[in-house]
Amino acid sequence: MTFWQKGCYNVTFLCNFRFYHCPTARKLILMKNSNKPLVSILLPVHNCERFLADSLESLIKQSYRQIEIIAIDDKSSDNSLKILKSFARKYKKVRVYKNVKRYGIVMTLNRLLQRAKGDFVTFMSAKDISSKSKIKKQLDFLLGNQGVVAVGSQCRFMNKKGKLIGKSDFPKENQLIYASPLHGISMQFETVLINTTLIPKDLLCFKANSEHFIYSDVLMKLLPYGKFANLPQYLHYHRNDPKAYFEDLRTHLVSLTKLWIKSIANYDYQLSAKSFFTPLIKQL
Repeated sequence: MTFWQKGCYNVTFLCNFRFYHCPTARKLILMKNSNKPLVSILLPVHNCERFLADSLESLIKQSYRQIEIIAIDDKSSDNSLKILKSFARKYKKVRVYKNVKRYGIVMTLNRLLQRAKGDFVTFMSAKDISSKSKIKKQLDFLLGNQGVVAVGSQCRFMNKKGKLIGKSDFPKENQLIYASPLHGISMQFETVLINTTLIPKDLLCFKANSEHFIYSDVLMKLLPYGKFANLPQYLHYHRNDPKAYFEDLRTHLVSLTKLWIKSIANYDYQLSAKSFFTPLIKQL
């Protein structure tokens, strides 16, 4: 090494050393590395061969590219697993697992959570379709609103043939969502992106004893850790009749009441029964 080369090496080392040990410089490095956080998209699958390919295509085509798609097939009897494996062979961001027997939605969702590596997590129905910009718009919102733990979006409802049969009008502000944070009523769970950096590590967990409200139970768990929001854009297509959610509330009123009591006792929920049950009362 020549004298000139040694001099350049020493100057470069000194500059790099000072840059790395400068607090402002370290902050800039961290900001650069955190510009593209990983988003985990969790996909439980059971006998969905009819819709699965379209659902996966909508995830693959997301404009935000730093994603992982984790799917677990819950012992399907159709070609769902075959479709999943074909996508996994073609796209590195798709990871596929299978249950050795039929475990059901609750255990499958929890197994998906155990495999997620992202700081941001969302759940997808194998029958649904997401718009290309969904993840990017929601992630931008969460990164720009540090106090928000979960953000959903508006969605359009369609039947099994893909015909549009309705659209949501979910509240956008936290105080309106907080008044009755129920799946399908104030937020569509499949549209929600969760910032897991704001919550305890093991908080996200689905409970079989939540009976008919496993998604609402998870939403209630998040309440103490940040605000909720819904974007005004329609970023998701969900295969269900929107009237079905109100029918569930009426049919399973006892379970809904248990959820409200549980939320007061365990999740520090602070609103009255009148506020919590208002969506149901309006439908009567």
